[in-house]
Amino acid sequence: MIPSARHGSVQRRKVGWFLAGAFGISWTSALLLALADVELGSPLGTVLVVATYMWAPAVAAVLVQWRYGESIRAGCGLRRGRLRWSVLAWLTPVALLGLTVGLGALLPEVSVTTDYGVALRALGLPEAQVEASLATLEDLPVPIPVFFVLQGLVAGLTVNAVAALGEELGWRGLLLRELAPLGFWRVSLLTGVVWGVWHAPLVLQGHNFPDAPYAGVFVMTGWTVAATPVFTYLTARAESVLAPTLLHGSFNAVASLSLVFLTGSSALLVGPVGIAGIGAGLLATAACVVHDRVVATTPLTTGAPLRT
Repeated sequence: MIPSARHGSVQRRKVGWFLAGAFGISWTSALLLALADVELGSPLGTVLVVATYMWAPAVAAVLVQWRYGESIRAGCGLRRGRLRWSVLAWLTPVALLGLTVGLGALLPEVSVTTDYGVALRALGLPEAQVEASLATLEDLPVPIPVFFVLQGLVAGLTVNAVAALGEELGWRGLLLRELAPLGFWRVSLLTGVVWGVWHAPLVLQGHNFPDAPYAGVFVMTGWTVAATPVFTYLTARAESVLAPTLLHGSFNAVASLSLVFLTGSSALLVGPVGIAGIGAGLLATAACVVHDRVVATTPLTTGAPLRT
């Protein structure tokens, strides 16, 4: 076992081991998926991406904590924490969806649509199935947008949370804790860049931006940098990795609805991690800063080390 570095400083070697493990496992799995010609959007591809790519940061975090002889539970933020902040994190993607749709609608040639058949056809469903699905939606006892959001929140609390936990044990678990001495803004910037670049192999294979994979790598990284302060803030306030896990899981289900409600442009502009999504992330970050400076009794968005 490797002993810990002195308290209060960044253990650069430990962080390096973690990043080598997270990137090594994920990027190797992405290469193997590409060589095997696995369609990422297929059921098999989704399972393999979750198991071998999204859970790589968690595996790396656990291995590093074991190597250094430190508590896996404490080092990865596995605690109950302040549940009201975790609940807020779970609901935050609803606000991000609203901001993304609002900003996206301001873009040239983009408009808000309630023609849900467009989104269903984009999934490759046959026309008969599209018509049947639309008929089912029309018979719902609640407005269709409300149904979609509620469905996304349930997914974010269950199956999506399981997938998101694999990333969050690494990014907002071990990495946030290890970089905490750098203070809120620097830890958010570094984590945001790392998180964005980590996505590159999947994006290059068509994930998120199938029509613009190369530009998508930069846009995805722009989104992770813009949105990471929100993840950092809610994690620190909740004092638990549960908050970013629910935020991440709910975001993947709820915020992606921007592609359903907006028409006239590509995911690069109106997607949840596109240009409109970047704007939403910046506005949400601003909201965190306002809360921190005006409402909170103990500010976090300063240059002081974060308490983890």
